[in-house]
Amino acid sequence: MATSRSRTRKTAGSNIGRRVRDAFENAQETMQSRVGGAREQAQETWVNLEALFQSRVQRAMHQLGVPTAEEIRALTRRVSELNDSVSRIVERQLAAQPKKAARRGKRKAAARRAPAKRSKTAG
Repeated sequence: MATSRSRTRKTAGSNIGRRVRDAFENAQETMQSRVGGAREQAQETWVNLEALFQSRVQRAMHQLGVPTAEEIRALTRRVSELNDSVSRIVERQLAAQPKKAARRGKRKAAARRAPAKRSKTAG
């Protein structure tokens, strides 16, 4: 009879242990689910807050006349294009300059060779 009671106690003890373990696992799963939901909600709220902040800062900067990043990129491209154009113009002018200087040099040499005309009053 003592063995039958001990078996009953062991069976009852293992049932209780199983029930406690199951209850603990269920509670743990529930808490993890709630924490996960709260984490997702907090992350979503943070993203929305960040977007709102960026929108307001952008609006304030626009009102102050601060150019956007895209406007600055466009201006940078335009300045680069203008610099290239100016460089090409300067190169053309420099290439044409020796020809003009050579012509001027010939004119000056011809003027030096020619005798100066005397005026009739200087007599």
